[in-house]
Amino acid sequence: MIFQDETGKRWFKVKALFFTSLLMLLGFVSLFILHRYGVVNLPWTNKFTGQLFAVMKQAFIAYLFFTIVLGFVRMFIIYIFCFKQHRKNKVLTEYRKINKNHLRNFRPSVTVIIPVYNEEVVIRRTVRAILKSDYPVAEILIVDDGSTDQTAEIATKIFHLWDKVKVIKKVNGGKSSALNLGFKQAIGDIVITIDADTVFHKSTISHLVDSFSDPRVAAVSGNCKIGNIINQITLWQHIEYVTANQLEKRAFEELNCITVVPGSNSAWRKSVVQKLGYYHKDTLAEDSELTLRILNAGYKIVYEDRAISYEECPETVRDFIKQRNRWSYGILQVAWKHKKNILTSSNKTLKYFAVPSLLFSYLLFLTSPLIDFIFIAAILSGTSSIYLFALLFYLTDFLNSFIAFKMGKEKMKPLMWVFIQRIGYRYLLAYVTWTAVIRAFRGRQVGWRKLNRSGNNAYKV
Repeated sequence: MIFQDETGKRWFKVKALFFTSLLMLLGFVSLFILHRYGVVNLPWTNKFTGQLFAVMKQAFIAYLFFTIVLGFVRMFIIYIFCFKQHRKNKVLTEYRKINKNHLRNFRPSVTVIIPVYNEEVVIRRTVRAILKSDYPVAEILIVDDGSTDQTAEIATKIFHLWDKVKVIKKVNGGKSSALNLGFKQAIGDIVITIDADTVFHKSTISHLVDSFSDPRVAAVSGNCKIGNIINQITLWQHIEYVTANQLEKRAFEELNCITVVPGSNSAWRKSVVQKLGYYHKDTLAEDSELTLRILNAGYKIVYEDRAISYEECPETVRDFIKQRNRWSYGILQVAWKHKKNILTSSNKTLKYFAVPSLLFSYLLFLTSPLIDFIFIAAILSGTSSIYLFALLFYLTDFLNSFIAFKMGKEKMKPLMWVFIQRIGYRYLLAYVTWTAVIRAFRGRQVGWRKLNRSGNNAYKV
């Protein structure tokens, strides 16, 4: 597993560097205090301290200015390509209506893979929704990765009359191994992957398959929505999902640099996945890792907003942090694994926009408490330029969500919480990101840390 360091040497070096720096700082502070109270005569400490604080202040102001300006530039680029993709989709929709009889001839065989581990609460609805699909799937493979509950037994008992539903039991080996087993046994040319807590709309598979009529397309990312909006933490995730899908996914598709095709709602050309060696097991973000390999191999990845799914998101702060710790750590692993491939990639938008955008997001999460501190200090000190820039940034952030909800035809009521959501999210994600970075330095093995299912998905099958 990437970042794993059983010797502990890396973490020892990090701690040694940290404590050495801390001791040097404490030593200087002690000398400054002793001089201030006349115990020792060290006049250089006053001059050095003044210069140090002046440099720190200028550095903080420059950093805030840099992040705001870079954020605006990033958003401007996303707006341009998002609206470009949206206009293109309108044309495609008209084309599909006019040529619907011809397009119906493209009907590749499809296998749906559901990797499961202790999913007895939700497996019924997931499979039933797929069976109601308007696309005739060849088979549904439920790959049981060593569940300790009744998942396999329930699936076998309820769906034994459907020949296309097959339960495959295996020893626990992780989600990647379950997906790989499913791919190797799949008979479909197109493979749909779906998480056990996710429910498909009846037309989702049809829309996922449409794009594969283009032989350059190797993967399609669906439109993931939250199905259990029951409290503030789930509402915040709803805002996040809509904004990310309707803005970033659209723009990144137009630029052909989507960095993750989520395993909860995705379609893959099986021949390409086979050619690239299936899912790798050395990261916790197996879907993102495979996505980058596909992009680096020169294939095209599409976002299909009509392929709607509803999934169960974490309902408590504790479960949210558990899930995002895995995501953040996994993405760090993927970025580290592919650092050389990214630098030499022929996909220029991946190299010069998508990956820098990802790193910029991590930088913001890591420093968000500092940015808030500078913002408050600017208000108290009367530094109006920083205050106005920050206010403009927050308004732009709101505009992002407003446009995304409008584009996705979502109800606008949740946006009344967007300012609170951004503040709460910043600190949750700052904690998650710092935890992921520290775990990477510590080098300890990080497991999947599966969430318990509530079964609160409100979407009606």
